[in-house]
Amino acid sequence: MRLSIRLFTALMGLLLILPIPSSEFTRPDPSSSVAPVSVEPPQLEWTEEDLLKPPNIIFVLSETFWDATRMTNLTFSRDPIPFFRALQKRFTHGTMLSPMFGGGTANVELEVLTGHSMRFFPENSIPYESVIKHPTASLASILSEQGYTATAISPFYGWFFNSIEVYKQLGFSQLISLEYFNPNEYVGPYIGDYAVTRRIIEETVESPGPDFIFASTMENHYQYYPGKFKKNTIDIKGNGVSPEAIGIAETYAQGLTAADKMLQELVSHFGQVKEPTILVFFGDHLPSLEKYFVYKEAGYISGEDDPDFLEKMYHVPVLIWNNYLPEEQKDSLHMSPSFLGPYVLQLAKRPGSSYTDYLGVLSRRMPILPPPSHYEAMNIDTGLVKEYEARQHAILEAEKQAGGERSGFVLGYGEPAIEEVTPGKIKLGDKTRMTVRGGRFGIGSTVFVNGEKLQTYWLSESSLSVKLTKELVKKPGLLEIQVKVIDSKNNILNESKPVYVTVD
Repeated sequence: MRLSIRLFTALMGLLLILPIPSSEFTRPDPSSSVAPVSVEPPQLEWTEEDLLKPPNIIFVLSETFWDATRMTNLTFSRDPIPFFRALQKRFTHGTMLSPMFGGGTANVELEVLTGHSMRFFPENSIPYESVIKHPTASLASILSEQGYTATAISPFYGWFFNSIEVYKQLGFSQLISLEYFNPNEYVGPYIGDYAVTRRIIEETVESPGPDFIFASTMENHYQYYPGKFKKNTIDIKGNGVSPEAIGIAETYAQGLTAADKMLQELVSHFGQVKEPTILVFFGDHLPSLEKYFVYKEAGYISGEDDPDFLEKMYHVPVLIWNNYLPEEQKDSLHMSPSFLGPYVLQLAKRPGSSYTDYLGVLSRRMPILPPPSHYEAMNIDTGLVKEYEARQHAILEAEKQAGGERSGFVLGYGEPAIEEVTPGKIKLGDKTRMTVRGGRFGIGSTVFVNGEKLQTYWLSESSLSVKLTKELVKKPGLLEIQVKVIDSKNNILNESKPVYVTVD
């Protein structure tokens, strides 16, 4: 990601100020003790009627999530992911062969959500930007047709990777993007994983029926410079490893602890909720760690010519937890991300499409689709590959020809509301500070007065503050007050109905 974008993101977190906690979800303290890692089975009693209900299906794409202790020449003062590791002993888990390394999250999302493989798109392409321009079948559209509420949660800008348009075309009914998070929810330069956890739980609590949620995180996104987080709680040592490499590895490991804590909070919550729930937690790609620098310093790889490069640098962890299935129902996974969706549909006993049914069968014959250069070594049946490619191309072409537009899509929490403005009447020439109460207000919520954008201070999800300019109060009349949700490119995403205040 460009330095300018990273700096702007950090600046937004500082300028939209006044860190007042917005809920019971509070910023984690990095100096706190490590939570116990015992994994007790959910203590829920299910009736036959309960088990007939469609389960919540929650996917969490955890940014750069990977097991850093695989770099065995490094010694960690403690395990960065103890809860994840404890769950592995009791629930379905394994690895996926990511099509990406160090970046390109959108391409991994595409595989998981649609079942389409990046192997059949041009190299270095981003289908979210070039292909998904019309209604496209996905897990979101399939489950929406079965009565699910499909929500995407992405704590980065809605314009990035054309996300607003893409999630709409994939069949989601709602996208909660960065503009709808709070400025006190940053951990380092990005929104913390705990804030994503909060929104996952909120959406499932507020929805009366089953939920399909696809959430991604940002806290452990590139870069990994020392000092990125307030405090590191993991020390790393390595013989012959430079201090620079150690510093980067420690920062990355600290980010992993937040991901592990997120997983623990989700399991804790849904382990007590009387709703069948499947939670899919996975990494999108390995971290760059400064373009292989740390990996080579730690002796994990010899370089890009390492004979096990694909195995070491492109396999990401995946874990599937649930609160209702028999504990003995546990699989060991080793697949491409494009096969994960069909697997989960089958696990949840949800009907898919003819395409997901085909992919489910295909995955049992060819669970991994590597780059073509590895076909021979991995005994890949090229006939199966060609059939897969032909089906993918035919589906995308048919959807393109069909065109159309999806409806019923909501950004964030919909139209912001103004319930009260104080003071309710303003004296002529009084450049007073005005408070706007209502909600739900986040990073993008900005007060406009008579069409003029004012510097807005976020106080809470229900309160914003601005100072009126001299021009606005120099003559009698009415001030038109609006709250608009704007992004970093000044696009208006949502706006409230106007209210009026008298100046006299």
